[in-house]
Amino acid sequence: MDKKSVDPVLLEQLVHRGQRCIALRFPFNPLSIAAAKQAGAKWSQTHRCWYTPNTPGNLKAIFTAFKGLAWVDMNGLRNKAPAAVGTMHGLPTGTVAKTKTLAERQVLNPVQQHALDAMRRKLEIARYGERSIPVYLNTTKQLFQFHPEKHPNDIRTEDIEAFQHHLAKERKVSNSTLNQAVNAIRYYYVNVVGDAKRVSAIERPRKETKLPHVLSEDEVASILRNVPNLKHRCILLLIYSAGLRLSEVIGLELTDISPERGQVLVRSGKGRKDRVTLLSQKAFATLQDYLAQYKPKRHLFEGVDGGPYSPRSVQAIFHRARAKAGITKPATVHTLRHCFATHLIENGTDLRYIQALLGHASSKTTETVTPSPSRCIPTSPPKPLARSAAHWTTWTSDGRALRNSIRSGRLYAIGILQPSPEIAAMRQ
Repeated sequence: MDKKSVDPVLLEQLVHRGQRCIALRFPFNPLSIAAAKQAGAKWSQTHRCWYTPNTPGNLKAIFTAFKGLAWVDMNGLRNKAPAAVGTMHGLPTGTVAKTKTLAERQVLNPVQQHALDAMRRKLEIARYGERSIPVYLNTTKQLFQFHPEKHPNDIRTEDIEAFQHHLAKERKVSNSTLNQAVNAIRYYYVNVVGDAKRVSAIERPRKETKLPHVLSEDEVASILRNVPNLKHRCILLLIYSAGLRLSEVIGLELTDISPERGQVLVRSGKGRKDRVTLLSQKAFATLQDYLAQYKPKRHLFEGVDGGPYSPRSVQAIFHRARAKAGITKPATVHTLRHCFATHLIENGTDLRYIQALLGHASSKTTETVTPSPSRCIPTSPPKPLARSAAHWTTWTSDGRALRNSIRSGRLYAIGILQPSPEIAAMRQ
């Protein structure tokens, strides 16, 4: 065989068994194979190519072995790009992303897993929430799986944009999921790798303005009536009457209920913030019956093992009750929290007070979860399930309270005087 007829040898970056390597890709040729062996390369059945550890000495050995035999193209090493030719798992490397979903791709190699472990440690040191950490890690894992042959630190801005495009066009994820992906990837490369420049130019999706689904007071009452189990009804009732998140209600302990002050203390809510919200007379009456019957020891709502109640069980309770009530509009457990805020604001309670009850840092956040007009002057009392109070507060145009709602340490349910007829009937 004429040596001049041997095809070029393409050198590329490769991570094999957790080690940075140089991939040698060329068509089958005994002379090229002999030269690769002379350079110390070995055959990888997984990556379907020859490889050798990525060291200056090995790179020099490759050029020495192929000198006068074949042209050695090392542009793949300079660009740190994924393989353009050859196969992986029997498929062309360029088609892996198109023929397999992220979940179906190979498991993380040791280097990628080590990078995720380092990210987990950083997130835990920064005290990110128990629900935020898995979201960040899963998104970053998908990025690594999208570029399986690349070392995590070698993924470039263009590679990140390709992953974003895959999420947006092929998987058609929501804008909030795309935004989560940006947050996770930014965190990894800024806080773990220490390369803020790499992610400074990646795009965020345009913000969406969507109003939440809200049930009427009659629909909420109908759902609560269709929960026969006392414990289950108490959970949903407390979510609605206090404006709690699902994670907050199952995290309540017995010491967080203060009936003499009419308060529910929420500890380490979203953003690890504590706050105080309302304990209605109706909710407390139902709660007393529940405590007398079930006698929980620590958590207000205990699971079968004595720990916190399962969030999936609460979701199942709500959807069964919604189906029994014949309500077909979209609604989840979190909808009850939106209903709490919306029903208050529809009946004239000031937006800033509702903001404090919901635990929002900004009133703009409160406005996004209340489809009703905001900042209205109270003309009639609000009517959700909330305790009666002898005082209620009106507000001036600049938001200052004309009457202080916190008097002698007691939180008054401002603006909440009378329940609706449908809700009032449930008290009897």
